[in-house]
Amino acid sequence: MFSLKTLVKLQQKKYRREYGCFLLEGRKGVLEAVEAKAEILQLVLSQKFAREEEAFLPHLERLILDEHDFAKLADTVTPSGVMAVIKIPAHSLNKFNHGKLVAVLEDIRDPGNLGTMIRTADWFGVDGLLLLGGADPYQAKVVRASMGSIFHLPIVLTQEPLQDLQNLSKQGFQLVVTRPELAKDNKGPSKLSGKLALIFGNESRGTSREIDQMADQAISIPKYGKAESLNVAVSFGILLNQLRSL
Repeated sequence: MFSLKTLVKLQQKKYRREYGCFLLEGRKGVLEAVEAKAEILQLVLSQKFAREEEAFLPHLERLILDEHDFAKLADTVTPSGVMAVIKIPAHSLNKFNHGKLVAVLEDIRDPGNLGTMIRTADWFGVDGLLLLGGADPYQAKVVRASMGSIFHLPIVLTQEPLQDLQNLSKQGFQLVVTRPELAKDNKGPSKLSGKLALIFGNESRGTSREIDQMADQAISIPKYGKAESLNVAVSFGILLNQLRSL
C-alpha cells in the first residue's frame, strides 16, 4: 500500500513516472475509472468520507487519512474525500495500427487545453493520441479537464518524436499539420482521405519546422473576422467536427 509520504510524491511528474501511477480525485472520476476498467491500485479516503460511505467500492484496498492529511493530496478547493491511485497504462504506437484517425499533439503546455483536447478526441472517436512533449497528461488538472476521457483512448508519450512520426507514416498514416500559412488555397479537411494523423502544435509557436517539413499536407480553418488566432483546443474541435461531417 502507498503511504501518505509516497502519495504526496505523486503530485510530481518524475515520481508518477517512477511509480507508474497517478492520483485521481473525486467520487465521479473514481467511478468512471472503475467503469472503464482502469487498474486501481488503492483508494485514499478521508475519515469523514469513510464514515459516510462505508460501502464505497469495499473490495479495493484503502488508506484512510484525517482531513488535514487528505487535503495535502487534494487538488481541489473543497476536497470530496475520495481519490484513487491508478496505474498508468502502457501503450505503444502498435495500438494505432488498425485506426484511421489519430491526433498528434506537439508541446501542448496548458493543462486545461490538453485535458479538453483529450475529451474532444474521445467525443469524436479519435483512435489514439501521440504526445510529443508538453504537459503531463496524468497531472491532476489534465485528468480533471478530460472528464474521464483519459480512460477511453490510448495515449502514447514519446521520447523520439520524429522517429515515431516516421513510424506512423510507415503504418500508412498521412501526416497533416494545421498550419494556415502552409495550406494552399486555404485548404480545409474536405480534401483529406485515408488514414490521418492530425498534428497540432504548441499554443504560441504552432508545429516545429522539423515536423512541418515531414508533413504530407497542411490544412487550415477559414478566417472571416479579425481575430489573430484560435485557441488550439478550439481549433482541434472544429477540425475534428469538419472531418466527421464529411
